[in-house]
Amino acid sequence: MSLVYLLGALFLIMLLLLVTMATPKIQRFAGHIALLAPLVASIYFLWQLPQVMHGHFVSVKIPWLTLLDINIDFRLDGLSLFFSLLISLIGLAVFFYAMQYLSKEHDNLPRFYIYLLLFMISMLGVVTANNTILMYVFWELTSVSSFLLIAYWYSKGDSQFGAIQSFMITVFGGLALLVGFIMIYTVTGTNSISSIIEQSDKIAESNLFIPIVILFLIGAFTKSAQFPFHIWLPKAMAAPTPVSAYLHSATMVKAGIFLLFRFTPLLGLSDFYIYCVTFVGLITMIFGAVNATRQFDMKAILAYSTISQLGMIVAMVGLGGGFAQHPTGALSEAYGFILFAALFHLMNHALFKGALFMGVGIIDHETGTRDIRRLSGLRKAFPITHIVMLLSALSMAGIPFLNGFLSKEMFFDGLVSAVELPQFNLSLTIVITFIGVLASIFTLIYSAYMIKEVFWGDYQKADLPIKSPHEPFIFTLPSAIMMILLPVIFFVPNIFGHHVILPALRSITIGEKVDNVAPHIAQWHGFNLPLILSIIVIVVGFTMAFKINWKNYANKFKVKSITDLYLGSYNQFEHYSGYGIRTLMNNRLNHYITLTLLIFSMVVIYGIIQAGFPDVQQIHVSEFGPIEVITLIVVFVLGIALTFIRQRLTMVILNGIIGYCVTIFFILMKAPDLALTQLVVETITTILFIVSFSRLPNVPRAKVHKKREAVKIVVSLLMAVIVVTLVFIAQQSDSMPTISTFYHDAYNLAGGKNIVNAILGDFRALDTLFEGMVLIIAGLGIYTLLNFKERRGQDERE
Repeated sequence: MSLVYLLGALFLIMLLLLVTMATPKIQRFAGHIALLAPLVASIYFLWQLPQVMHGHFVSVKIPWLTLLDINIDFRLDGLSLFFSLLISLIGLAVFFYAMQYLSKEHDNLPRFYIYLLLFMISMLGVVTANNTILMYVFWELTSVSSFLLIAYWYSKGDSQFGAIQSFMITVFGGLALLVGFIMIYTVTGTNSISSIIEQSDKIAESNLFIPIVILFLIGAFTKSAQFPFHIWLPKAMAAPTPVSAYLHSATMVKAGIFLLFRFTPLLGLSDFYIYCVTFVGLITMIFGAVNATRQFDMKAILAYSTISQLGMIVAMVGLGGGFAQHPTGALSEAYGFILFAALFHLMNHALFKGALFMGVGIIDHETGTRDIRRLSGLRKAFPITHIVMLLSALSMAGIPFLNGFLSKEMFFDGLVSAVELPQFNLSLTIVITFIGVLASIFTLIYSAYMIKEVFWGDYQKADLPIKSPHEPFIFTLPSAIMMILLPVIFFVPNIFGHHVILPALRSITIGEKVDNVAPHIAQWHGFNLPLILSIIVIVVGFTMAFKINWKNYANKFKVKSITDLYLGSYNQFEHYSGYGIRTLMNNRLNHYITLTLLIFSMVVIYGIIQAGFPDVQQIHVSEFGPIEVITLIVVFVLGIALTFIRQRLTMVILNGIIGYCVTIFFILMKAPDLALTQLVVETITTILFIVSFSRLPNVPRAKVHKKREAVKIVVSLLMAVIVVTLVFIAQQSDSMPTISTFYHDAYNLAGGKNIVNAILGDFRALDTLFEGMVLIIAGLGIYTLLNFKERRGQDERE
């Protein structure tokens, strides 16, 4: 239950943040309160580290909708602990950094920290969930919380557009993932992720396997910004820099990669998955790296670098996916090595990318700009930030004596060793190696180019919006700590590899003995092909970075981006959807009623055609006398009269008389409860209609439109025939079994002594829930109508 207690503590901290919103005096302390959340989470996950290292895991399962196997089910194993540590420890740095970045006077601090904490909780839920539906709930919560964070400065157009675009793309991927989860449930009959992994062979033999793989890939690619779904990530830079640092280093973009890791034992059974993930990752890697060299905004450079680095990790996950097909033997070591390298680089990327974004945030905060064309020689004004960003950029580029070099070497080793895998021949190995090396060259180019333009050269103070920038030490502290870890990991990598990465690898490989698969990370492997490739990348990269004027390159080459295609499609969709809504919603009540009744009629007629009309078993006609006949004649005459009368008050009164006639029928049929209900409802509605229509003008007789009246008469007659038909069908009791026997055990099943309460509260709980939602929607509609004139007048004034 410790995981539940942790989530409870995090939600309690969120409630405290809500309290600060109501008390302006303590709003400035919202950051200190929020900082408790990642601190508590970090302590908890570090405390669980020894237990998970020894092959144990923490699990919590609370039954919920057991018939559908939807339960509150959490599992903390090596893989989820690895990601949880990244989320909580990086979150600790980001929360502390945000306290220095945001303004206590101008920013709504409680709102920001509530969004950020919801983001952290959602990611922890994704990586610890052991139920597919529970994972989906948290998966979509990450989209919602990221939308709120990106749109935090909602008055800016870029924030609005970036939030909407990211939300639409990631939610689309989430819906695809949900369909994949449902397909798995139809095959296995379970939503438990651990049980699904155990039935991987059964799923692979199903006809739904390839559609499941495709849907999972859509979900993962949209979340982790893989080509061509990458376009939302650069636009998300409109968010405050702490959000960007968190989103890029340890949270949302890593959710898709986590999904691939978690389901590798299932998805890796398909060669299609291995090829697709590998090549999409490599295409994304080189696409992001090339586009990073064309940017002037430092956050945009880092955004495309994140796309590129994520592509690199995804490519490694794809190469290692074959472990599912070869869990033992020599091939398992090759696949396991690549998966280990992917995890190792994922950790390295979280550190150097978090430090880079924090450095950019410091520069933006203190100088007022992120444009590298206006920044130069900042190493004098920002000496600590200069060292932090220099080492972080070199680590990202894969320069020796930094952690990024080790994982880049392992990446190259995995590429050149792909020829040993059954899915890749020599030609494919050469292709993927060439793409990986070329992308790495551009990675070094934009890394060195950014540092050179911003920190080196002459200090141009006159070009800065803020003329006297300074570098508060406490502002640089989180990024400096992350920077220190970069050379530390290089010199003692196996401490992290043995204690953090190896347990994660065990979880991916279904608990197999993988200690012999996990490599011993060494700084020197001899003079081999991966080292030669690294030397080529360093020499060519530095030469091109310093010999080519990349500012001119960015200005000369303008290409049509996928974002432009997205904008065009979005504008067309908005235009046609707006036209359709305006055509359908034309503020004419008769139009709405006619359309609704016609659709209902078509549905009923279609149902009768498909199911057939029931056999006539009996026709029951109640006994009737003179009173029933007279009342029926009155209803018939009034119904015909209503089609010709144009005065609204007269129509309301006659309609009320018809209702009272129905009350008489209930009395004659010995149904006093129905008669009383009908009498009360009819009286109230008649009075309400009279009060409402008394304020409206009567429609003159001369304005009768014959075609419209004909349509109304046809619709009315059609509805009358359908209602009578449905009553007639309902009378055929022998054709359909009664449901009354189902409620005989209502007390035992629902625990309710009152049958009506049992039906509404248990048997029809969802129906009752949606009835409540209907009332809420109706209330919102009434509120909108009451304010319609005021808003229309305001729009006209504007």
